[in-house]
Amino acid sequence: MTRRPNIPENIKLKLWVLSGGRCEFPGCNKYVWREGLTLKEDNFAHMAHIIAASSNGPRGNSLLSSEMAKDFDNLMLVCLDHSKLVDGSNSEGYSVEDLQKYKQAHENRIRIQTDLQPNVSTTVFRFIANIGERPVAIALKDTYQAILPRFPADDKGILMDYTNRPGRGEVNFWESFFDEIGAQVHRELAPGNDRPRPSHISVFALGPIPLLIKLGHAIGNIIPADLFQKHRDTEDWKWKPESNEPFEYTIHEIDGSDNKNIVLILSLSGKIHYEEVYKNFEGKPHIYEISIETPNPGFLNQQSQLKFFREVYRKLLSQIRNHHGPDIMIHLFPAIPAPIAVLCGREILPKSDPKVIVYDHEKMKGGFISLLTIN
Repeated sequence: MTRRPNIPENIKLKLWVLSGGRCEFPGCNKYVWREGLTLKEDNFAHMAHIIAASSNGPRGNSLLSSEMAKDFDNLMLVCLDHSKLVDGSNSEGYSVEDLQKYKQAHENRIRIQTDLQPNVSTTVFRFIANIGERPVAIALKDTYQAILPRFPADDKGILMDYTNRPGRGEVNFWESFFDEIGAQVHRELAPGNDRPRPSHISVFALGPIPLLIKLGHAIGNIIPADLFQKHRDTEDWKWKPESNEPFEYTIHEIDGSDNKNIVLILSLSGKIHYEEVYKNFEGKPHIYEISIETPNPGFLNQQSQLKFFREVYRKLLSQIRNHHGPDIMIHLFPAIPAPIAVLCGREILPKSDPKVIVYDHEKMKGGFISLLTIN
């Protein structure tokens, strides 16, 4: 039996440092200096050879095995489970090329994150509430790729989880829900004895649109924030690369006899028809509509589209106030993706914007109903 060569201490140290002390197998990322259940600290790592140290080992090579046995580029730091996987009976499923890619990708990620300065850290802020009967979840690890080149300020972030909140169907369900969100946001963003106020937040939110608008309004625009979208095609949160394809939001205006009740329709994820809106009014309200060429749930995939919407929306709110006066009520009918809902709430200014009433479509009640009042 060929004796496994001793790896020099400087090579071991370099591997531990450049791997961040984490398993380099893709999707694992487990700390290998402590056991995950008991959290007891020890060496739970294995330094696996990409090309086996012996020509008879997994991925062994008669010419390269002895030459590469102590080479840093031929070593991966892995947890004990993935050591067994790549060097055991399943080793044929993992080629030299595969393992080299795994090692390079992991060490590049660790290098990028550790190169970053503290002023580009962010607090990951997750908000989840079931959409109808459909449960939702956002795993913390799924947010880390999306926030690059920022990195998480801590390993917990902020989680507002309302997926098991009782009371739906009760008379004051929505009102108490909105109050609860406002109070919790205030607690989460306030400085505490053991933590400062976040200097930047990254918001990942899924839930009914009125709740997300309330969330955005409660967060406000004092703390800088990035908003993220769950993409349907890739099931991840990372913004797609910017493209040169033309994109624009269009604004339609329809005069109405009622100039105190101003309707703002956001037809982005789907088309809201005017007949659905008119059911809520005795007269014909003045209508403004922000739309895109083909409203659809998957249109928002580039961060620039979100920034562009903010410009159009903020400008239109100011235009409505200037044209119709401060004493009007804006009735907001949204068909929008989650980050735009949060943005809509953030951009309603407490002191200068008119009162905004937010509607949501309730199929069981025959259409849109008013749920939330802001300002």
